[in-house]
Amino acid sequence: MRIVIVLLAFGLVVAVVGWPLYVAPAHDEPRAVDAVYVIGPPTDERIALAEGMIADGLTDTLVISLIEDPVQRAAMPAAAAACDEPQDFTVLCSQPAPFTTRGEARWLRDLVDDHGWQSVAVVTVTPHVTRTRVIMERCWDGDISYLESGESLAPWQWAYQYAYQSAAFVKVAWEDGC
Repeated sequence: MRIVIVLLAFGLVVAVVGWPLYVAPAHDEPRAVDAVYVIGPPTDERIALAEGMIADGLTDTLVISLIEDPVQRAAMPAAAAACDEPQDFTVLCSQPAPFTTRGEARWLRDLVDDHGWQSVAVVTVTPHVTRTRVIMERCWDGDISYLESGESLAPWQWAYQYAYQSAAFVKVAWEDGC
């Protein structure tokens, strides 16, 4: 019985501590930027938000972090279409190396240097916003807004995200620089 109580108490502490990091992180609203960057996986919801910004005239450049594996590309039809079909706006698609948030941040830094951008919006799923902010700001100290994609997550996905993001934060704590 004590083990059950300890586990429940631990679970409650994790849930409370994780709430502002994973469920209700600080985030921005779409605004005018030089580019909107959809980090992986580039789900249909993330692409829709980015394309909505383009349709609203907030940017004319879409950057997509997209794995090159054909099977995984097929599972993300909106991203594949944006990358593979002609668009009336600029689209940059690549698989950062490594294909991690840190690799995506390094690619952003390189793109900023290549294109002279002053501002970028980064789109990701809600539980990933806080860690994305930490990593991106290690690589570029420019004007970045962080947007939640609005993806609906099932309870098991929230549990997974709590565990995954927490473990990933430990890794980030050990990493230095970009």
